[in-house]
Amino acid sequence: MVEKKIQEDLAVIKQIMLESRQRFYNVGIHLVVWGGIVILALLLTYYSLSIKFLLPEYWIWIVGFGLAWIFEFWQQKRHQNSERVYNTLNRMSGTLWTSILITMMIYIVFGGVGGHLIEGTSAIIAGLLAIGYLVTSVGIGIKWIKILGLGWWLGSIILFFSPSEIGLLIMAVLMIFLQFIPGVILFVKGPKND
Repeated sequence: MVEKKIQEDLAVIKQIMLESRQRFYNVGIHLVVWGGIVILALLLTYYSLSIKFLLPEYWIWIVGFGLAWIFEFWQQKRHQNSERVYNTLNRMSGTLWTSILITMMIYIVFGGVGGHLIEGTSAIIAGLLAIGYLVTSVGIGIKWIKILGLGWWLGSIILFFSPSEIGLLIMAVLMIFLQFIPGVILFVKGPKND
């Protein structure tokens, strides 16, 4: 009796992980959009700091984040009436990533506007992304997602030892290889090939 209950529970857990993994493939487009916007904002910020451009850097980030949030709201509206089923693991993952994203935005936008951004901002952001990827990898059981999290932690360490302007370029490279390209892979591969 106990063994049968354990087998049933394991089957439910396996099904939840499979559903969560399939849903994670749909996240690829979000990784591409957010990654692309952040890469562009990092490069524009580097350019602005290098040549003393007249536009304050925080406007680059406000506009970038604004465009990314418009995309998110559009995606939410687009899928609002679809018959998607969200299990607890999917909701936890969504809450985790939304919390990380809002924390990063508060830190970058309001820290920048308030003049309280510190050296190491990119390193702190990389550390937050590492948490998101590592926790997600446990929930969905895709090993290479865990490697992305470890890559973000390694990147965080490197960023703490990089001058701030060079750190912007390093962060852009990290975003390309640890978010944008994986997002493209997830988007192209999709759950059908899992």
